[in-house]
Amino acid sequence: MGNLKHSFAAVVAVALVGVLAVIQASELPAVGANKLTQEVDIQETEETSAPEVLKGDGDGEILDISSLFLATQAYIGKNVYVLTDGGSINLRAAGDIESEILNVLPLGTQLTVIDIDGDWFKVEAGDNTGYVKSCYVTLDYDAVKAVLLATTMYQKATATAGVNVRSEANEESVILSAVAEGEPIIVLDEFEGWCKVYFGENYDIGYIKSEYVAIGDMVARSDINAKRNKRIAAIVKDGKIKVSSGVVDVKLMPNDDSETIVTLGNGANCKIVSGGSNWTKIIVSSTNEIGYVKTANVVQVVTETKKTAKSGKAVGTTKSATAVGSGSKLVEQAAKYLGVKYVYGGSSPSGFDCSGLVQYCCRQLGVSVNRTASAQYSNGVYVSRDNLRAGDLIFFSRGGRISHVVIYAGNGMVIHAPHTGKTVSYQSLSSICSYSHYVGARRVM
Repeated sequence: MGNLKHSFAAVVAVALVGVLAVIQASELPAVGANKLTQEVDIQETEETSAPEVLKGDGDGEILDISSLFLATQAYIGKNVYVLTDGGSINLRAAGDIESEILNVLPLGTQLTVIDIDGDWFKVEAGDNTGYVKSCYVTLDYDAVKAVLLATTMYQKATATAGVNVRSEANEESVILSAVAEGEPIIVLDEFEGWCKVYFGENYDIGYIKSEYVAIGDMVARSDINAKRNKRIAAIVKDGKIKVSSGVVDVKLMPNDDSETIVTLGNGANCKIVSGGSNWTKIIVSSTNEIGYVKTANVVQVVTETKKTAKSGKAVGTTKSATAVGSGSKLVEQAAKYLGVKYVYGGSSPSGFDCSGLVQYCCRQLGVSVNRTASAQYSNGVYVSRDNLRAGDLIFFSRGGRISHVVIYAGNGMVIHAPHTGKTVSYQSLSSICSYSHYVGARRVM
């Protein structure tokens, strides 16, 4: 009888994993964590499998065995999650470290406990049923999520309102752009009321106040970074640093006070990602780092093709173009009127319609364009969608005729006077394309 009592106590002791929060297991959400592809095995040993003995309650009394048994049984039928500091764990055919390995379960994998065998849990894991060490799983999904976000996962999110994206996590920093209500973003980190995010078609980095962010599902960092790299590779242009003497600081963010990540001398090669009137986003060729330099200190290298007189063969020559971003002056001009109400036929700061905003802002910069959206489509020169830059005019139609014009602001965003009941604001190009037909773009400056 004594041996039976000792065996029973041992079973309960090793099966009790975590803290007394297990009593509340029925209240925890049964949320599945995203599975990862990492397959780092953990050496299963008796030393790490479970607690050695039950501790007293602090007053010299041993915890009631029947209560511990009931607490342990609370695991059965509940969802648990793989939580380790070493990657994946093995799902085995039996509660024995020598038994067959049925599968490898990454950090965060959701399992359902169907029975307890000593310090092993019998679990359902997808199409498999097997055994895992009880010390490698937890009921606490929040703890698992914290580890995933610190190592391999980002969070999908949307903006709950139109909001500015800033260069630093404070309201005094530079406004990089804005995201519209419902605009998808990727949250990289959260701290002190701010979210560090990827935003726009080019996955630019910025900061948004947490109160305007609705968090969604987790997504693998590797997937997002692959999409970002592919997008950047598709839009970059060759460039060179231009400086008369000394070096140019490449900043982490487009801000004089931002951290300097590297310095470059005259003639250094780079890749131009996007340009503005003050700062240009580049990839440093020597280190592959992304940063910002003053627009005056970078030029685009343009390759021209021409035929030689003798052979008629095409040869490539290069020349330096002007610094990227002169059209951004139009964006900056239009941004002065954010919040001005839409007025049909309006063409002044007391109220604008879409083409009235364009005409007024162009006039302030000494550029003449026609009054209506359809007439403005004849101004400037044609620009393909793949070569849009800040300041380009983009035109849309409904019912077969041009009915709307916007100013491209860069990073997949536009600024425009939308319609009655709205004000001059930023919006994503993709969201407008979801309900209006993209006609084309013109460059007027």
